[in-house]
This record gives sequence, structure tokens and C-alpha cells, in this order.
Amino acid sequence: MTQAGGRAYRAIPGPTVVPDEVLQAMHRAAPNIYDDEVMELTANLIPDLKRVARTEGDAAIYICNGHGTWEAALSNLVAPGEAVLVPATGLFGHGWGRMASAMGIEVQVLDFGLSAPADPDQISDVLKSDKDH
Repeated sequence: MTQAGGRAYRAIPGPTVVPDEVLQAMHRAAPNIYDDEVMELTANLIPDLKRVARTEGDAAIYICNGHGTWEAALSNLVAPGEAVLVPATGLFGHGWGRMASAMGIEVQVLDFGLSAPADPDQISDVLKSDKDH
């Protein structure tokens, strides 16, 4: 007798496993993005977002995939010509580095291969050797 223990998935960066409760809650028509419901939701989210970001400045909400999040993080935290250290343990780390490089950011990749975890001591050594920070 075969017994199933739920959906099989690989726990890696990438598609997020959505719990059944969330999937069930999503089984409804999408709201009209120009209707009062979405406008009210957005108006309530902006102050919370500003609090999380610890800013009195403007905040914006936009929808994107993981790569869009990478671009947003890089463009909000690093200026062209500045440098980043990318500890890479696979394709995602290298992708982040390529995106940063395409944005004019100086990239140093610390490659740990495809099957080893990032070594905090090696990362620390590289950061300590950067005397100009």
C-alpha cells in the first residue's frame, strides 16, 4: 500500500510552496484593480510599508517576480560604481551578480560551488580585507 504524505517538493530558492489554506482562499475572482476594495487596501498598506521601511518618504508597491526583487534591492541599496560581494552557491547567486554588473555595479563573486554552503569565515575574510569599505 502506498501512502502519500502530501505534495512532494524540493526546498530550494525558487517557486514557493503555497499552503493548501492559501490556495483555497485564492479561489475567488480577482478584484477589479480600479475598484474601491483595492484602493482601500493599498491606502492601508502604504503606511505599514513606510513603517517597515522606517521612512517618512514616499513608498511604492509594485508586483514582480524574484528577479524584479533583486533589481529593486540593488537599485535601492547600491549605486552604479559601488561594489558588492556576492557569495554564490549556485545559479541564483551568479544571476544576482550578473544583474548587478549589468546595472553598473562592481561585483566580486565568492563562488562556493553547487553543493557546498557559503562559508561565513571566508566571507568575513573578504569583507575584512576591504579596507576602503
